[in-house]
Amino acid sequence: VAEKAGASQGSVSRFCIALGYKGYNGFLHNLQQFVRKEIAAPQRLQYISNFRQNTSNIMDMEHQNIEELKKVISQPEYRKIVEKLASCGQLILISARMSATLLPYTYYVLNKMKDHVIQATPHEPLWETMEMLDPAHVQFLAIVFPRYPNILLNKLETLHKKGFRISAITDSITSPVVKIADEVVCIPITTSSIFDIYSTPVLFLNLLMRDVARLVEGVDKRISILEKLDQE
Repeated sequence: VAEKAGASQGSVSRFCIALGYKGYNGFLHNLQQFVRKEIAAPQRLQYISNFRQNTSNIMDMEHQNIEELKKVISQPEYRKIVEKLASCGQLILISARMSATLLPYTYYVLNKMKDHVIQATPHEPLWETMEMLDPAHVQFLAIVFPRYPNILLNKLETLHKKGFRISAITDSITSPVVKIADEVVCIPITTSSIFDIYSTPVLFLNLLMRDVARLVEGVDKRISILEKLDQE
């Protein structure tokens, strides 16, 4: 940017600070929030090849994302999701495409805490029959990150119309799942690589499940039994 503008790098940094950012990295991080949803993997690969982005920049952005989690877990919407996950009868974790890579970790931990936890992705038998379940006894937790799979959004829209309760984890208030879900928390992700970086969502999910465990009745006894079975 400095080279193209005919200015020094310090001038670029001061300009970004004058705009209200902490510096150039802060400006770049904010800019990515607007453009990342439409950038496909081939375009990202070309971007990385052309500009050879510094690894430390990516790590700085991820550090900023993690700092934002402090605000997220203090929001009323977060507390509502914690309470619903802890008290619901049947819990279905739902996602698709790259976002669905977060499901196995979430499922593994929640299944240690309580019964009736299920994960669902497209092309599984459950995906085709979820609408037949009883909305009064089912809670959905949807994980929806860019590039917002249509197959997931269409399914959530159908479930919403049928009266199912849906809590969602996404990346922005402009995410299309916001108008579908009952509660939404927005977790920033870094998109300065060929594929989105999910370290911040994984940390968030760990904090979420920690707080859910505090509200699940008898979780200490359940964990002790599971630990004994593992040792055997």
